[in-house]
Amino acid sequence: MSDAEERAAVMAGAYRWAVYFSPPPQAPWARAGAGWLGRDVDGGACGPAPRIAGWSAQTWSWVTAAPRRYGWHGTLRAPWRLAPGCSAADVLSVLRMLAAEIAPFDLPPLRLGSPEGFLALQPVHPCAALQALADACVVRLQPTAAPLTAAELERYSARGLSVRQQQYLRAWGYPYVLEEFHFHMTLTERLEPLSAAQRAELQAAAAATFDPLPQPVHVDALSLFAQPQPAAPLRRVARVPLGGGGASGS
Repeated sequence: MSDAEERAAVMAGAYRWAVYFSPPPQAPWARAGAGWLGRDVDGGACGPAPRIAGWSAQTWSWVTAAPRRYGWHGTLRAPWRLAPGCSAADVLSVLRMLAAEIAPFDLPPLRLGSPEGFLALQPVHPCAALQALADACVVRLQPTAAPLTAAELERYSARGLSVRQQQYLRAWGYPYVLEEFHFHMTLTERLEPLSAAQRAELQAAAAATFDPLPQPVHVDALSLFAQPQPAAPLRRVARVPLGGGGASGS
């Protein structure tokens, strides 16, 4: 099966969809993220993971398990299931119209941080263009989204959400949108099980991997990801250029 045929098959029966910023294939940031997570979002080969003295392959695999499943990305619209009557074509149509209205832009410098106990890359200051893009992805794609199930609502609510986050969860299917949106590119699981020394080693490895990469990071496309079935890895199925260019991989 060719890559295009595989993407088409994933799109035809996808369980969930997501809109991410993900660096273009073969870009330095794409290669670095694929190597760190051990998976390329386009299905290509990736380099070896960073080595930390004394760390086993099993420990590294655990540390990167969740971000590896979701793929190397920064979330713009979190995964959602399609509403009845909606299709992949509907999602792509909305995404193309949305992208055509927004000019490419540069992110503020990305630096390592630890939001909510995991390691991630974050902009050093707010970015109005990024916020507007994420808001548009949430609002414009909402008509294609199925309501959350009672189990999904309960699972999110168990995180101890604020009143506003609870409102956003019910309105938009995800609590961390609009004023609650904080862009990040996740590198690890939550780090509570690791010792202070292990956390320091991990942060040093991340700095060695990502600090040398060229900045600023240019945002010139939206990446549509699809998840074939629950718990399966998400993969990129299309890149939709900002500013009105044609989609690739669709």
